[in-house]
Amino acid sequence: MRDLNERLTQEELHRRFIDALGPQSIRSHTALSLKPCEMDLTPPLPHLLRVYIYNATRPPGGRPLGEHKVQIIAPGQRRGERGNFDNTGGRVAVLAGYVAEDDVFVIWDAGLYVDFAWSRNVQVRTETIIAAAAGSLATQQRYLRPTSGPPSTETVIAAQPQLLAAALIRRMELIRERLLQD
Repeated sequence: MRDLNERLTQEELHRRFIDALGPQSIRSHTALSLKPCEMDLTPPLPHLLRVYIYNATRPPGGRPLGEHKVQIIAPGQRRGERGNFDNTGGRVAVLAGYVAEDDVFVIWDAGLYVDFAWSRNVQVRTETIIAAAAGSLATQQRYLRPTSGPPSTETVIAAQPQLLAAALIRRMELIRERLLQD
């Protein structure tokens, strides 16, 4: 029986992300043990990324059936504190999850997660994971109620390693669209 809550180390999560992009796409990256992992990529990928990657699991009892989740905690964030992803220095923050049992990456829109609570849950439907595991660049819509401002809809992207580059390119397109609408 598969372990539905397999958890990888931060270093292994970063290694799998980098391996999925391939050596032709990576100019350089920070130490795999550091969180976030900063990556300089080659075109057509976004040039400067700051990757926040978490284990995506489906623990019993904690989530409705049919959902995987990551629990986001910003580096240095403590219980009771609010957190943010770092977009400074021209780097784009990427919020990613990895579903180890299905070998699928999930990419959320990090720009929609501002001033978040410690250990905030971010979800993806299992059907989206299954579609990605079957070989497609899978997407789903999530309705978000932010802590401030109007509600919004987020497009979540899921992909197997060979489609991670395409998922990142699509995420950047969706970020540009959102910013132009704002």
